[in-house]
This record gives sequence, C-alpha cells and structure tokens, in this order.
Amino acid sequence: MFIPFSKSFRRELSMSHRNRLGLLFGLVILTLNPAPAQVKPDGRRAWNHVDYLASDAFKGRKSGTPEYRLAAHYVADKMKEYGLQPAGEKSGYFQEVLFKKWKNFDPPTRLEVHEPSRIDLIPGRGADFIPLGGTGSGISRGRLAFAGYGLRSKSPNWDDYADINVEGRIVLLIPGAPKFLEGLKKRETTPEAKIKTALKLGAAGVLFMNVGEGFGGRRAPAAAKKGVCPENFTVMSVYEKALDRIFYSSGISWRDWVSRMLREQKTHSRYLDIAVEMETHYIEEDRRAPNVLGMFPGRDPELKDEYIILGGHLDHLGTGVDGFVYNGADDNASSVGVLLELARVLHANDFQPARTVVFAAWAGEELGLVGSRWYVKHPLFPLKRTVIYMNMDMVGTGDEDLFVGGMWEFSDCFDILKEALPERLRDRLRYRIDYRGSDHSAFLPSGVTCISLRSGNPLTRELDDEHPEYHRPGDIHATILPERLEEAAEYHGALLQVLAETRENLLDPVYHQRYLHKSSFVVDLHCDTIGRQLRGVDLSLDNERGHIDIPKLKQGAVDLQIFACYVGPPRDEAHKHQAAKTVFDQIDGVHELVENNPDDMLLITSPNQLRNLRGTRKIGALIGIEGGYAIENDLRLLRSFYRNGVRLMTLTHWLRTDWADASGDPEPLHGGLTEFGEDVVREMNRLGMIIDVSHVHDETFWDVIRLSEDPVVASHSCCRALSDHHRNLSDKMLKALAKNNGMVGINFMPGFLNADNQKRLDSLREELLRKNGLPEDRELFRKADTEVKLKFSRELRQRREALRAELPPVNIATVVDHIEHVVKVTGNSNHVGLGSDFDGISSTPEGLEHAGLLPELTAEMARRGFKDKDITKILGGNFIRIFRKVSAKKD
Repeated sequence: MFIPFSKSFRRELSMSHRNRLGLLFGLVILTLNPAPAQVKPDGRRAWNHVDYLASDAFKGRKSGTPEYRLAAHYVADKMKEYGLQPAGEKSGYFQEVLFKKWKNFDPPTRLEVHEPSRIDLIPGRGADFIPLGGTGSGISRGRLAFAGYGLRSKSPNWDDYADINVEGRIVLLIPGAPKFLEGLKKRETTPEAKIKTALKLGAAGVLFMNVGEGFGGRRAPAAAKKGVCPENFTVMSVYEKALDRIFYSSGISWRDWVSRMLREQKTHSRYLDIAVEMETHYIEEDRRAPNVLGMFPGRDPELKDEYIILGGHLDHLGTGVDGFVYNGADDNASSVGVLLELARVLHANDFQPARTVVFAAWAGEELGLVGSRWYVKHPLFPLKRTVIYMNMDMVGTGDEDLFVGGMWEFSDCFDILKEALPERLRDRLRYRIDYRGSDHSAFLPSGVTCISLRSGNPLTRELDDEHPEYHRPGDIHATILPERLEEAAEYHGALLQVLAETRENLLDPVYHQRYLHKSSFVVDLHCDTIGRQLRGVDLSLDNERGHIDIPKLKQGAVDLQIFACYVGPPRDEAHKHQAAKTVFDQIDGVHELVENNPDDMLLITSPNQLRNLRGTRKIGALIGIEGGYAIENDLRLLRSFYRNGVRLMTLTHWLRTDWADASGDPEPLHGGLTEFGEDVVREMNRLGMIIDVSHVHDETFWDVIRLSEDPVVASHSCCRALSDHHRNLSDKMLKALAKNNGMVGINFMPGFLNADNQKRLDSLREELLRKNGLPEDRELFRKADTEVKLKFSRELRQRREALRAELPPVNIATVVDHIEHVVKVTGNSNHVGLGSDFDGISSTPEGLEHAGLLPELTAEMARRGFKDKDITKILGGNFIRIFRKVSAKKD
C-alpha cells in the first residue's frame, strides 16, 4: 500500500539488512493506527497532464523551441500549485541549459520533379529524402547532372567534372569514394569537400544518392559546417526507391551508370533532362531551454543536506521534416504527468521528508541527454550528497511488468528499497540490465546511485511491441493507459517513503563499487574448471567445493570466462600422442556445458558475439588450450582446434614442448623457439588465435614478442619485481608486452603473488622430508613407507598452519598490488587484467576464495583511487580490445 508521509506518520526508519522485518512490521503498525484519510495517486489526473502536454499546440516539445518553453512554464506552475518549492536558479523553477549549435528544419521541406513529369517526393527518414545539416535555406531549382563521386583529384588522376558543366544544375553525387582510387586523402571524400567543389563550379544545389556509403542513422547528418552553403543552395540526400522513380520517369538507369563507372574504373558523368525544385529552411544556432526543478525541502538537521532526485525528460522530437507533429505522449509526457501527480499527492498528505526530495523535468534528452548532463556539470545540489537519482521514461503503455534499469547493478541498494513496495508491484519487477538510454546515464559517471523505471517491455520493434509508437507521430494521448501512470506513481511514492526517512547510510560507496563491477564487462582469462565437469561435477549448481560454477560466475558478474583445456608435459612418446585427444575431450566438455545450460551460457568464438551477452546475464565461454603439447607438433591439429572453437593457446606448461622452452626448465634447451615454434606463432597470427606466454621461458617470451604481429597475452602470471618466481614477468617483459599492445592477467595463486612465503613453506617441507628420511622426488615419495608418509603429512600440516600465521597475508590487496605495479611500469591501465587460475590453484588469496567474490577486487581498486574507466579496462576491457584486434582478420 502507498502511504505518503504526513506529520502524524513521520518516524525514523532504519534500513539495514538486520532490521528489514522491523520496517515491514512498522508499516503494518502504521496501517493499524488511526490516521487521517490519505490521498492516493490517481491515474486519470496524471493522464490529464499527458493529454495537455502531448497536444498539437506544443508541436512535440522540442527543446529550444517556444513551444517547449511553454510546456516548461506549465510544469513549473503545477509544481508551485502542488507545494514544490523552487529548486532552480535565481530562486525560480528553471535551470537554463545551453544548446550549442542547436539545429532544426522548419517546414516546408520539398523535393519535387517538375519535368519531364511531375513527381512529389515525401521527406523523412525511411521515406524518399531528407535534408542534410549545414544546407543553405531557401529554394534551389535546376536540371540534374550526375557527377559520380564528385571528386577532382590530381593524384590519383580523377575528375568527375571533366566532361560536364554543372553551372545552374543540381548535382547528383555518391558519398565516399570508389575502392580502386588509392591515394585519395580522406578530406577530399567528405560531403563538405564535395559541396565546396560543386559550389566552385556554379552548381545550384547537391543531391547525395543514399547508396553505398550512404547517410544512415536516426538523425539527418551534417554534410557541411554552418556557413559553407549560401542561401538558396540546398543539400539533400535521396533514397534508392526515390532515385528509381526519378530516373525511371526518364527511361534511364542510374545503376547502369554507376556499375559501368566502377567496372571500367573511369568517370561516367552525365546530364539528365530532369528539372527539380528543392526547398528547406535550416536553423543552426545556440539556444537555451530550461530544466524544471522543484523540491520538498528536508526537515531533519542531519539529513536535510542529502538529496533524492526524481526525474524524467519533458522534451520530445518536435515537428518532423515530414510535417507530422511527434507529440511524445508516452515518450515522455507520461513521466512528467506521473511526476506532477505524485507531487500533488505528497503535498496533499503534508509530506515533510527528512532528506530533501527534488523533482526534475529535463530538457534535451532526445538531443543527447543535454539537460541532465548540464545539471551534472552545473549541479544545483551537490552530487556527492545526492543519495539516488530515480528516473522515469515511457511509463504510459504496455502490460503490467515494471522494467527497472539499475535494479541489478545497484541490487545492494534496491533489495532494501523494494521491501517497501506492495507485493503485487514487487512481483512484477523485471531487471533491465545494462540500460543506458535515458537521463540516469548522465548521473552514473558521477557515482550517483541510479534506477530507471519503464512500463512494459524494452523496445522490440515487433508488431506486438508494448511501446508501438516509439518515436512515431502516433505517440499520442489516446495510447496512454491511466492505470500504468497510477502504478508508476505508486511505485515511486513507496520508494520515497524509505529514501526520505531511513537513517541508513545511502551514500555508502559500496553501491557505486558494485555498480561499477556489474556494469563493466568482466573477463577472467584463465580457469581449469572444465576438468571438474569431466569428473562429474554439476557446474550448474552452487557447489560447496571448487572455485567456479555458474552460480558463482553470476554472483561475480563474470561476462566472459576463458576455460583452459589442459594437457601437461608428456611422460613418454606414447603419452605424447595422446595429448590431442585429451584436449579434444575437454573442448567437448565446454561445448556440453554450454549446450546443457542455454539460459546461462553462450559459446563465444568471435568478438562480434559479445554483444549477445549484454543485458542477458548469460556468461560467455571462450575456449583456450593450456599446453602446446596438444598440437603434437602438427599445424593441422592447431587448425583443427581453431575450427572447434579454440581462440587462445598457452604455448607451454611447466616443462618445454619439442619447439618451445618453458619457465620450469632449468635451462632453455631450444634457446626459446625452434623453427617449428616460429611457424606456430605465425600460424596462430594467421588464424586469429591469441598467443599466451604464461608458463614460457624468458627466451621463448622474447622470441614471441619479436615474431608476433598481433598483441600477446600472459593469461595467468604475476610481477617478478614483487614476487621473484620464474612463472612471473619482469618489468622489462611487462614493458615489452605493453609495447606489443598486449596484457598480463594477474594470477591468484598465493605462491606466485608472494614467492617468499612459498619459499619458506617449501623449505619447511624439505626440512621435514629430511627429518623423516623421505625422498624429494615425487615418484619415489609415492613408493615410501605409508606410516612414515602419514607421520610426515601430519607434522607438515601442523607446522604449515603455524608458519602461515607468521607469514605476511596474501589477500585481495596483494592481487591489487600486482595490478598496480603493472600500471606503474607500463604507464597506464591498458595492459593488465584478471587471470585467476581458479580450480587450477591449490589455495587462494584471503577474500577471493571463489569467483563470486570478484567484486571485492573492484572495491579494493576503487578504495585505492583507480578511476572508473581504468577499472573497467582492467576488469575486461583490455582483453576485449586484444580479442577484437587478433580476430579482425577473421571477422
């Protein structure tokens, strides 16, 4: 039930996880106490605001127009009527926003064929033609001339105007340049350069043919800077079907002309006996439009300087070049209607919050979040004291689902808030993961907790879409459902009850840290987990033992996990020829894992597939090989592995292959790579397979760096300067990896993170082996007396526990020490990531016992002052860059 606060209802609420039940009990008690009748949200009243704001009189409320300002005055007047105090500039409700280079096309916009027959073409994207930004205003008349690409170049020798005189004519031009013209400077092929050439030759206007490298996108692109085109020199882009109508009316084929020009590689410019008239009226200038802000001031001495902002954008698209008014009822008069209705209800119920609650109607969302971004750059209330921004966008249509952006990313906060919702609303909540398309996106980079509500499903563009008139002229008041508006008001009112009064620390930095981790693309470059599945472990379950399974990966918000298919050094020649089968069995295991869990996992073989992961909470599985023994000295097997989905290979493991020395070898027998080893590197480059230099000998590392044309990774290694272990990379190697544009994934093995600790533990083991007369060789150890081995093992466990208590801790901070060292040595954050080696290491750092705890790494980096953009790179962005670069030749 929505219970707005009145004076008689005010109380202090604690929202800690420990007393949620107390909150709910308190709400129940409140409903039992005698109290004045409470005003509740009325969807019909909210609908009346939508009906008014979405009327034709406001011409689509485009920011910067007089009609938008009239709408802003209406909202400000209603805020005042409903008891909201001014929260804008100069003690008013407005915050004026500067729109630099504001652009608009005033009607009429025409392209007409007058001869040889009359053809009236329809303006608008997806229709027949669109005017282009930078065009001159006025009317252009003339006969057409086809001038190919509109290029005049001495090197290469190409002149589309050599055989025609375009003075007084409208010139038809193809965007871009033909591929066979090498040596052209990019600036020669821009629309503006072509327009200047046509102007110099006396043309009356330009029609770009929207073919080949045409003008895509939602908005009309700029063809030239302001001032290039004089008055009555118009520039438009015409689509293929309209070109057909124009040319076919004269019995000619533009495709034939273009085809011959490209096939013969020579100009094919022609006159057309077709007369056209073009008209458009283009405005480009700086303008201003206001954000509208009102507030309920906080009353609590301690909390009044903390701020809750509830907002939605007031603007829409205005009037299109097609002449239609884009009224924007659902997008987004619906949210402003809810905002005003909620203000009315809270005022009627004598709302006196502890924290200050700000209501905002933003300008310029449709022009790129201009109003909300302006506010973030010029905040009227400190962003560091803003506990949450709650956004609404398109809450007027659809079914009963409540899609909430930020509900997953800010789950630590939202799980507390949603308990204030009535069960019937709580049951309809749906995640909207990775949602960035509205004004909350302006607040996120500043560390403000954000949630954004939309009714119905996200846009699908299907016929059964729940927002079917999105960005169309049919988005009118008649499509709006009052019950959706009422639910949106009830939802926000219930959340405000908690936010306004709780004594919980809503400025806890953990909220932003968790958001940052979940919103980043998190990649772990190495795990040995697939072996556990082959041993019968069900990885769909949250297993008590083991570092990785699907629930733990989801808890850790891992987007892409690289599963290593491991084969170790062969014991003998017979074992050597079983290596490929060992790896193929594990590759099949990865495929089986994905196929058995289609709702949770997706096999990734190309960077282009990564987009299929965003917003789904699916985990990408990328297949790697650990141990180049797998290819059995045969490049055909390497190619077969690639065809079966392998996209990364670690060249060696602990000991050398027949063609590459390993870090565990006492001496480099091959001196790095053999000739065949060099062929392996070249073939991996050709295939688009990532070369992994973890486990390789230093000599092999330097050979790979010298040979590889693509970035190289060390998928699970650490820094030798901090931990002197042969598995780790020296500073010189880190710098070389950075110069190669590669990266290192920091290994979580405590023995690699702190080799001194491991050396003392190893010394203890050697001491006890000698004491008990046992051999160091593991094969001989297995054959020793059982009773003696048991005595040794008991004493070793006891002594190790005591020794570990004395040793420096190896924990999350140690991992970040290595990350920080790579950043310091390489000069930036572009060359380091995560390579856990989970399920392949015998122990883990304290606090990183499994993949579900990876967000703690992000928290530690944030505490040390890493910038958000750098953390995002480290968590996965660096590997994605390398994956794209290495795969570019194949995609």
